Formats: sequence, structure tokens, C-alpha cells
Amino acid sequence: MPTMELEGHIVEFIDSGALRMGYVRKRDLRKVHIIDRRGRQSNVPANRVVVVHTATTEEEFPRVGQAILDRVLIRRSEIDAELLWESVHGAEREFRAAELAETYFGETSPEAESAVFRALDEAPIFFKRKGSEFQPRSADQVASERVRRAREQERERFRTRVADLLRPVLRGSPLPDDPDWGPLADRIELWFRSGGNDEVGSILASLAGETRAREAAYELLIRSGHVDAAEDRFLLIQGVSIEFPAEAEAAAEKLRPYGGDPSREDWSGKDAIAIDDDDTREIDDALTVDIGEVETVVGIHIADVSAFVEKGNPLDLEASRRSTTIYLPNTTVTMFPNKLATDLASLVESQVRPAMSLEARFDSADSLSGFRIFRSTVRVGTRLSYEEADRALEGGDPDLGRLHRIACRLHEDRAEKGAQTYRRRELKVKVMDGEINVSMIDPNTPSRVLVSEMMILANRLAADHASAIGLPVIFRTQEAPSEAPPDTAGLPEPLRFELLRKTFKRSRLSVTPAPHAGLGLDAYTQMSSPIRRYADLVTERQFGAALTGTTPPYDRDELLHILTSAEIAESKGRRLEQSSTTYWVLTYLSRYAREAHLEAIVMDHRGNVTLEDYAVRGRVEGQHHGWSTGDRVVVMIEDVDPASGTIRFRAE
Repeated sequence: MPTMELEGHIVEFIDSGALRMGYVRKRDLRKVHIIDRRGRQSNVPANRVVVVHTATTEEEFPRVGQAILDRVLIRRSEIDAELLWESVHGAEREFRAAELAETYFGETSPEAESAVFRALDEAPIFFKRKGSEFQPRSADQVASERVRRAREQERERFRTRVADLLRPVLRGSPLPDDPDWGPLADRIELWFRSGGNDEVGSILASLAGETRAREAAYELLIRSGHVDAAEDRFLLIQGVSIEFPAEAEAAAEKLRPYGGDPSREDWSGKDAIAIDDDDTREIDDALTVDIGEVETVVGIHIADVSAFVEKGNPLDLEASRRSTTIYLPNTTVTMFPNKLATDLASLVESQVRPAMSLEARFDSADSLSGFRIFRSTVRVGTRLSYEEADRALEGGDPDLGRLHRIACRLHEDRAEKGAQTYRRRELKVKVMDGEINVSMIDPNTPSRVLVSEMMILANRLAADHASAIGLPVIFRTQEAPSEAPPDTAGLPEPLRFELLRKTFKRSRLSVTPAPHAGLGLDAYTQMSSPIRRYADLVTERQFGAALTGTTPPYDRDELLHILTSAEIAESKGRRLEQSSTTYWVLTYLSRYAREAHLEAIVMDHRGNVTLEDYAVRGRVEGQHHGWSTGDRVVVMIEDVDPASGTIRFRAE
């Protein structure tokens, strides 16, 4: 068509893959200037104009265009796309809409062209569009497309049916008396427990929200009896299994007790001391101390899990997947099966065990004068709880007393380098046979400071040594606060911690040594908990290779992959532990403190308070009686919902 012939014509053009109608105001060499029926203007490449209708005026365009479209749609309804396909599918070429209109209708016109274009474009089972032309599909392609479309239609029918069944149930209605309900609940349970990609999961996500799909499924399965209420809700919702795969269990059963290794230094003649919570069974560390006239030699001994678990075997693969032990009030999800975690590798009392040891020497002024790292054989002669160790310190035990004095010096040295040494009390919740015990642990008792500082020392010196010899390991780093910590002296503990926490930078894992501002150290790794943290086991293996003169089992790329998995697992584990702890604390308060007068700290002017003895935050409804941030007040429970983790108070 000559260049100027399009001007003043109604045309149909391809826009965003669909056919649109417009009026041509002007055409230049490459572009057509068009206004559509809504008055929107656009410049369209000339080759995207598919159909040219009658000429008219711009004022008449809306009326005339609508009349044309009405006639096009009538002709569109007359078209049987399959019949047209059967007429031309043997030809292996593209057809213009005008050709196909002539084949089907026996004549061609702009309206027939438009009708054919729309019919084939809307139902592409028989033709594949390439620009403005159509290529017939082969018979095999049409058959495959029919199957695909049938499956898609069946899928949509299934989604609609399932959504209709689930929607009222999720809103609290009774379970439906419907023959489809039982099989659907079974399918939801399979998806919930296996963590697969079943369609029911995406349907639940569309109804309940992406983040609440598993929680909604849990509530539904509890109501339907598919899940026992005694099973841990948080492990189930997070898809965490306590049970180990059969391959890992079988590998654990094949393990044999440590039988000695002449290549290790034998320290089993020295009675090592293990200090931990009285219910701890994964005992990662123990201490020895030799007090001499000139210097004191401290031995920090870490369970050598690498002596039992080789890289890449079933136990290692499962530990890598789990990445960490998770401690919940009512259960523990160990990283390794119990035969290894609480028996063969654990530094249990009176048993000879392989260890990775660090010997630190201190002069008479408690200053570090040297250290070395080596593979050893050790034996714990004394197992103490923190409370027992504190009593021994009070009683004047010389070995523990010396260790505590060194720990205090280490603590002071870190504080002088900017370490954040304030530690708030920790909430400990234990659930046994349905009974809930809630207590607060002071992390600043002498025995806890002693153990904490010795582990920090071991990890610090390991990081220094790895940096010095160029050994690739996973470092933990933390940037310095961007602003000076606020003066929190005299403030109640919850408010003090809240203000300090806002200045903390998040600690991160890295394969490059860098300062850890929170600890006041130039470099820091973690090797002290290989039974319960996979990244620690990896670091332990790296040191084992360095000490035996073999190639480190992990290169930097592998360490990067491991640290990424470790950070994700740590975050998931913390959320799980926090959610579970909050649930059980709120359950405890719901059972035993419904009418109690509870002491709380005012956290802000909006009425948010924290129960100091339970580390639980909630909002006070109504008047706050002129409370100020930091005030100690008395509240009572207005409403508590353990499942959602929320509690509301009223002023007393």
C-alpha cells in the first residue's frame, strides 16, 4: 500500500502480542502515528499493521470502529479453527491471515482477515503465530497440545475444587462431610511431611498466604486427626525431622569406639574437666590446667568428630544438610545420631576420646605467652554442671580458681579493645511430660565466664594460626557499630539490651579473616562445637589436615558454599528456637499466671512492656497511667495466644 494510503484509515495492529484497533493520523517512512479508541497515542512500526479497514474521519472513528469490531466478532464466531487447520496443515509454510480467510470463507475482506487472525491467535492449538503470519502445526504437535490442554483444564478443575473445600475450613468452619475431603487431607499430610512441590501446597499458599501455608496446613491436619498434637508443631511446620535417614543410622551403627592413635599426643593421663549444663549430652569441650612456678599451661580440648566421620559419607552428608543441632524446650534435634553425638564423640566422663587440642601458656601475670594446636587423646576425669563448678570456685578449688582468674584477664583485655561484654540473662524453658519449667540463667556467673572465655580464646588462637599459615577456614566477622553505644547504666536489663542491640551489626561468616568488633578480636573462627555445628567440624578437618601434612579437604569455593548453608541454617534454627520458646512460655503463663500480678518494664511510650522474669513482650491495652520508658509496672494478662506468639496485658 502506498505510503500515504494508510492515513485516515482504521487499522488493526499488533501491540504487546495482541490485536488492537486504531486510527492512522499520519505515516512516515518507518512509523505509523496512531490514536486508539480510548484516545491514547502511539508510534507503531509499519510492519506491525496487520489489517487495514475503511477510511473515515478521526471524529467518526469511535463509532465506525465499533461497528467494524461488532461485524468482526460475528465472523469470528463462525470460524472452526480445526476445520481450517485440516485444510492447510500439510503445507509446511507460513500463511497470511488474508490467505487463510480466503481458504475458509472463499473470499477475503479486512473483516474476514481480522476474524481469522483473532480466532487462531486466541486458540493456538492448531497454528503457531510468527509475527503476523501463521504456520500450521503438525498432527503430532496438535495431539501433544491437546493432551497438554486437557491436563491444564483438569488442573484448573482440581484447583477450583480444592479451593472450594479448603476456603471455609481455613475460616473456621467445620470439616466438610464430603467424599473428596479424606483423600484431600491425606494428600495435604503427604505434602506437609515430605516437603515436596504438590499442587495442594500452592493452593494453600494462595488461600492462606505464602508464609502461612504450612502453619495453615498444620492447623487443618490437627483438626482432621492426621497429626498428633503431641508432635512438635514448630518442627513440623518448619519441615524439620528428628529422625535420621536409614543410611545415616546404618553408618552410625557401624561406628566403633575410639581405640587409640599413636600419632596423637596422649593426654589421657591428665584429668580433664568438662563444665556444661547438667542436661547436656553433646559434650564438645573440656579443660586441663597445669599450674607451675613460672607459668600455667591451659589445655582446651575439643571433641574430634573428624576421627569418626569422613567427608562425604552418609553421616557427613546428613550433618551438612542439618548444619546445626536445634535445642527446643521439649526436644533436641541433633546434627548427628545419638550413638555419635552423645556417646562415641562426646567427651563423656571416664572415657578416652580423640580431640583437637590447643595448649595456651600464661605467665605469672596471666598474660598469654604462647600456644600450639595439636591432635590428642584425652579423658574427662570430672564432669561438672555450671552450678557445681560455681560451688567449687566458692570452695577455693585451685585449678578452677586459676582458670577463672585467667578468664577474667582475657575478658578485661577484650573489653579494652572495644568488645561488647554485656550479656543479659537467658531464658531457659524445659518441657518434660507436659510439665513446663521456666528459669532465667545468669551468663555472668564465674563458671560460665570461665568456659566462655576459654572457648573464645581457642577460636581466636585458631583463627590467628589459620591466618598465619594461609589455611582456608570459615571466619566469623562483625563490623564495628556505626555509632557509639548509648549510656545504659542504671537501666533495667530488657531496656538496656534493647538499646545496645540497635547498635550491633550482624555477625557474618567469611573465608577472609577480618575483625570481630563484638568480641574485640582481630580474627575469629569457630572450631569449639563440632558435634553440634557443621561449620565447626569443617574447620576442625582443615586443622587436622594441616597438622598431619595432608591437603586440606575443602577449598575456598567449597567453604563459601558451606558458610552460605550455615548462615541459612543458623537463621532458621534461631527462629525455630525462639518461636518454640515463646510458645511454651506463653503456654506456661496461660496455665499458671492468668490472674497473677506480673512485674514488667515499660519499653516505649506506646504501652509495650517486657516481663523481666519471662523475657516476653506484649502490649498494655487502655490507659498507661503516665508511664515512662524504663518504669517498673505491674500488669495482668488480658489475652494470651501461644499458637500465634502474642500476649496482651492490662494495667493493674
